[in-house]
Order: sequence, then C-alpha cells, then structure tokens
Amino acid sequence: MDKTTITVIAVAALIVIGFVFKKLIKHEEKKNDPNLAEPRDSNTLPGNQGVKNRDQ
Repeated sequence: MDKTTITVIAVAALIVIGFVFKKLIKHEEKKNDPNLAEPRDSNTLPGNQGVKNRDQ
C-alpha cells in the first residue's frame, strides 16, 4: 500500500474512534443528569457507597 492509502485509512479510523468516544461521553452525561428521578451515586468515598446526595 502506498502512503496515501495508509493516511486515508488512519484518518478514517481516527474519525470513527472520535465519533464512538463522543457517543460514549454523551451517554454518560445523560446518566449523570442531576434531574433524574434516581440520581447516580456521586459520593464514592470509602464508607459512603450507595448514598445518593443532591447537595453539590
């Protein structure tokens, strides 16, 4: 393969990886929405697992 083909494949792979990470980050942000009926546990200090706090 010549340099141009390898460059095109590398750029396409970076675009796909970037798109996947963008989707994953958006999904995590949706799960961390403080207005959810049951917010996720944000207090992960030892001894506090399972405590759901809205005080921030």
